[in-house]
Amino acid sequence: MQEILSKKILGKRIKSLRLERAYAQVDVANLLNLSRSNYSQIELGNQYPSFHTLYALSRHYNKSYEWLLHGQDDSTAKQSVIPVTNLMNELEANLKNFSLCLEKLENELQNIKTRIAVS
Repeated sequence: MQEILSKKILGKRIKSLRLERAYAQVDVANLLNLSRSNYSQIELGNQYPSFHTLYALSRHYNKSYEWLLHGQDDSTAKQSVIPVTNLMNELEANLKNFSLCLEKLENELQNIKTRIAVS
């Protein structure tokens, strides 16, 4: 079971990425369109980053959301995508099936209307 997301741990993870690449806080803050102070609060673990900020960080550092949020390596995150892909395929098949059922129902209703109009 995944741990409750800690602001402090998330902040440390984001800071470690920045330090590994020898970026200054102001550089990353500018990349994210944040003030340096606001970005600093994220690294200190005093506030959560927004979805937009997480997205920009994941793209910039080439890391998955799973890694940013939970510290799992990218191979573990990719493995968790497989069930989602299967679910999406199943939902798509069900949606097509539902659409076909609606078409049949619409045809039946048209036939009923035609019979009523002829009577």
